[in-house]
Amino acid sequence: MTVAAHPADEAVVCVHGLWLSGFATRYWRTRFARAGYAACAFSYPSVRGRLAHNTAALARFVDALPQGTVHFAGHSLGAVTIAAMLASRGWRLPGKRLGRIVLAGPPFADSRAGRALIGGRDGAAVLGRLGGALAGRALGDWLEARRPDVPAGVDLGVIAGDARLGLGRMLAPDLARPHDGTVSVDETRVPGAREHLVLPVGHTAMLMSPLVMRHMLNFVRHGSFH
Repeated sequence: MTVAAHPADEAVVCVHGLWLSGFATRYWRTRFARAGYAACAFSYPSVRGRLAHNTAALARFVDALPQGTVHFAGHSLGAVTIAAMLASRGWRLPGKRLGRIVLAGPPFADSRAGRALIGGRDGAAVLGRLGGALAGRALGDWLEARRPDVPAGVDLGVIAGDARLGLGRMLAPDLARPHDGTVSVDETRVPGAREHLVLPVGHTAMLMSPLVMRHMLNFVRHGSFH
């Protein structure tokens, strides 16, 4: 799609992952703002909230923005929350133009570490009831949901990491390599994505990585990481 060269009327909505808040995307928002975008954080109850509740709240948040074009940047659970919200709306934003979407470390296809934490088809949770409480409802909802299709014409890029630095490798020692310590590269695959990029970074480190940020900016600006 064609996006205006000057981002004066363009917002970037940054969405955090599990156990975090909007503050976690501060670095992303600072860099997007310096590039001229209206950068904003969407916070949601990543543990106690259901996926449907969080996606509905995100939709309302986006509807209230004054900008005419809205881009998205999401990390981990926040990334799949974005995908679920857009899929529920047919990958359109009423009254606005859907910009570009960057998903960093998304457990899109699956989450071996997440299933080890909460249980599921791989057996009992490694931490019992505590694991299920820590993983939260939204992640469980996503793992049991049908994966949305990304239609042609949607500019969506995925960044995965292979530094193997994260809590997930402790929960799931058999996590398939390469991985970022929490999500394997194969689990980040999104059918229909325009580009998929693997960088030498850990899962949580994506939130503070200049390398990740540079590629995210490239994609939002030009529709390509390169």
